[in-house]
Amino acid sequence: MKIAFIGLGRMGRPMVENLLKAGHSLAVHNRSRSVVEAFVQQGAKAAGSPGEAVQQADIVMSCLLNPEQVREVYFGSNGIVDSIAPGQLVIDFATVEPALSRELGDAIVKKGGRFLDAPVSGGPTGAAAATLTVMVGGEAEDFTVAKPIFECVGTNIFHMGPIGAGTSTKVCNQILTGVNHVLVCEAMVLGTKAGIDPSALFEVLRRSSGRSNALERAVPNFILSRNFNSPAFVVEGIIKDLECAIRTAKALGVRLMLASVAQQMFIETAALGHAQDDVSSVILPMEEIAGVTVMNRSGKGPKEDSAR
Repeated sequence: MKIAFIGLGRMGRPMVENLLKAGHSLAVHNRSRSVVEAFVQQGAKAAGSPGEAVQQADIVMSCLLNPEQVREVYFGSNGIVDSIAPGQLVIDFATVEPALSRELGDAIVKKGGRFLDAPVSGGPTGAAAATLTVMVGGEAEDFTVAKPIFECVGTNIFHMGPIGAGTSTKVCNQILTGVNHVLVCEAMVLGTKAGIDPSALFEVLRRSSGRSNALERAVPNFILSRNFNSPAFVVEGIIKDLECAIRTAKALGVRLMLASVAQQMFIETAALGHAQDDVSSVILPMEEIAGVTVMNRSGKGPKEDSAR
């Protein structure tokens, strides 16, 4: 399959690597040229603009950081919308507002193309391992065409409904991601302030009803090791994702109280200089207020759970 891939960041780069491994022909474009040249060495073709990439492909994929980048790539000069040909399928992996996904879809369809919004979950680790969860919105027949491509990057692939349903699903996931990280950090700070060894507290929580993916991710990998500046998902990203969720909720007349509070806590964390640190760094302002540091006291990592 001839694929154009636009956006070679933390997520896009490993996704392209897996598409190349699967034998697909790729034309790639990115604002930073060094990563493009690296893929050229692996057999991909370089494209000087999104439009140039589109002209070399049957399926067009984009994996961009925020709504502003998405608009630029799709609607800017020599962008995807200007360059799309009738029958081409466009897939957007970005986490944006569902309203923006529908706007992109309308523009592509008016040009005779087809569109799927397909945000993913699993982070760079999941992208590298090709184990992402893919949440897809669009026509069923277009999903069927794209599914073999999705299977190159993910193992959990869901068709959620019409255009916009994929991003609607993803913002629901990000509500849980953002709020759960805040709750995990609050619990760890409280327990530490109460005199409990943080590693022991984690061992109990991971075997109790409070267990969550956020707990298992954040505590051993970032909090106990104080490894916030080696991020898998940055504070700036969750602020954006929660904003997409909050705007969507407002448009639908839905109250998102906890998501709004969590977003403010991440905004505070970013303002203190941690915008590019891992989302688990939201614990830092909490620790400062409480006068404690949640860290591994023994020098040993958490015990391995043989049941996992």
